[in-house]
Amino acid sequence: MYKQKLTESLRRGDLKDYVSDIFTVDRYKSKMGEDQDILVLGFKVKEKYPAIDLMEFIEKGYNFILDADISAGEERDGQYQVFVEIERTPGLTEQLKELVNGISQLCDCYEWKFRYQSTPRYFLFNEDTIKKQIPMTPEGYKSKILEIKNSDVKDFFNQGAVEVTLDESNNLIFKKPFAGDLYAKFVSIGKYKDVEKTLPGAISLDESSQSQVLFLNKYIGNYDIHKIGNKFLIRNGNDAIIIEKDRW
Repeated sequence: MYKQKLTESLRRGDLKDYVSDIFTVDRYKSKMGEDQDILVLGFKVKEKYPAIDLMEFIEKGYNFILDADISAGEERDGQYQVFVEIERTPGLTEQLKELVNGISQLCDCYEWKFRYQSTPRYFLFNEDTIKKQIPMTPEGYKSKILEIKNSDVKDFFNQGAVEVTLDESNNLIFKKPFAGDLYAKFVSIGKYKDVEKTLPGAISLDESSQSQVLFLNKYIGNYDIHKIGNKFLIRNGNDAIIIEKDRW
């Protein structure tokens, strides 16, 4: 049974086998400011008291840490998250290396991996992957997020012969051979059960709405489409996207 320790008394190996060797980067929103300005790390810990000790070690041990916190309660798997916020600057590479090196001593773990946002793919943690995968500036973050969204959107619209692009202003541009371009506002994308909850209200069944749904089906492909309010919920298997009409 783990007994909570004072940060000053933590020694090498005290958190061995308690902290997952795979952590997340930018999966969770910042409490301290805008996501483009602040990087958020998430470390998964098996029990509450080791999580508290890790949080306090990080918060008190590094002057570049803006905030360290623990999840309010157990997650679905019974474990806890320790969230760490650091300003996004060109010095981030060295700061991350210093932080993970310190955690390595406590966990007796010297090979770490990380996932960026919610992607299932992970990368070995080293200087090369930090520089390639983790944006160091607000501009780099915006570019990275746009790249990820575009990849998600292209994977989603996999039926028919439509080319889809998302620009920096969250405009979706649909291009189809021998047809005019279609423009829409991107709202969100993700798992259907999660996306659906963000769009409350009844399905619009009036003639105009149904005509727009029919047009979309003919243009983009045979998806499950519903109009709710002024937005369209489009389903493809277990995934969904919400868009808002612009020009079509």
